[in-house]
Amino acid sequence: MKSKILNVSFNEDFSKKSYNIHIGTDLILNPKPILREFIEKRKIIIIHDSYFSLQDNKNKYLYKFVESIKEYSSNVYLLSIPGGDKTKDIFHLNKLIENILSFEIDRESLIIAFGGGVVGDIAGFVSAIILRGINFVQVPTTLLSQVDSSIGGKTGINSKIGKNLIGAFHQPLAVISDMNVLKSLPKREFHAGLAEVIKYGLIKDISFFEWLEKEYKDILTLHQLKLQNIVTKSCEIKAEIIKNDEKEKGERALLNLGHTFAHAIEYFGNHDGRIIHGEAVSIGICLALKFSYFLGFCREEDLKRVANLFEKFNLPTSFNNFKNLSLSSAKLIERFKFDKKNKQNQLTFILNKGIGKSFIHNNVNINDLTQFLDKEI
Repeated sequence: MKSKILNVSFNEDFSKKSYNIHIGTDLILNPKPILREFIEKRKIIIIHDSYFSLQDNKNKYLYKFVESIKEYSSNVYLLSIPGGDKTKDIFHLNKLIENILSFEIDRESLIIAFGGGVVGDIAGFVSAIILRGINFVQVPTTLLSQVDSSIGGKTGINSKIGKNLIGAFHQPLAVISDMNVLKSLPKREFHAGLAEVIKYGLIKDISFFEWLEKEYKDILTLHQLKLQNIVTKSCEIKAEIIKNDEKEKGERALLNLGHTFAHAIEYFGNHDGRIIHGEAVSIGICLALKFSYFLGFCREEDLKRVANLFEKFNLPTSFNNFKNLSLSSAKLIERFKFDKKNKQNQLTFILNKGIGKSFIHNNVNINDLTQFLDKEI
């Protein structure tokens, strides 16, 4: 299967950053053609998910990747962190910073994030702030990170108040997405990544949504060409949106469809594994469509069609899937107040006027929202 290369660039005059996303098979096992110019004769710090280990004979990906890097750099350091959302905090951030500084790095050093979205977020944030900023590369190893979090330069950690409230925009030098590594994922993680894939069709591409409806069986069997297609298409849609809005001042907010609900759900799940990000996004997107219908923006048949696709991908679609979260309308609305999209203390949600037609809905009426949530919980 031939690899594909997508370019991510930004139209703002002040932003001259541009980089490539490489999508294919066996890219992790032989990254040299992509990374040689970035790694030669530099100190390399690989921050990797502890799910991968050099000692794990069943999992060759990290070992082969590191051996390839060592051919061009004699100074390669590995730091392992857990992949769960509990890792995205100030404690783990500080620990990473102190460890990296102990390697006597300079501004020519390079950080490589090797793992899922959590690893990419915190490694990217470290890169943004250490020595006031050094370069980094994303090697996303989950479907969710390949189609979403590794692209666009959002990096950061969670605070006790809410998710992703501490961070920076810091673009990578390159992104390497290998379809083969997805075979190493637990099924639950793979399914969770599909929530973000469906999101792209719902935002602005009904034909992609229809293709997912048609091809879902092959996707669930990890058909390599179709996996490459969904990663490529998702990246194309995201790249098109962010090129005009790198810092999320406008249209980029559309990429948060369902995430206002999802982040609140994750908060009450205490990031303890009961519900993971993609599952929360799945529920959040279904709630966003239901709220759109409640407000008269879309049709009931759209709701049924969307929920049906999520269910085909073995994803939850309502609060009923997680009754042990002790949710209430008042609690959720209090969490919504910390969402980054809000302006002047007014709630903002991403809603839909149909499949492929997302829009930004500002100044959401609290009474409408309360009535809706009371009905759903």
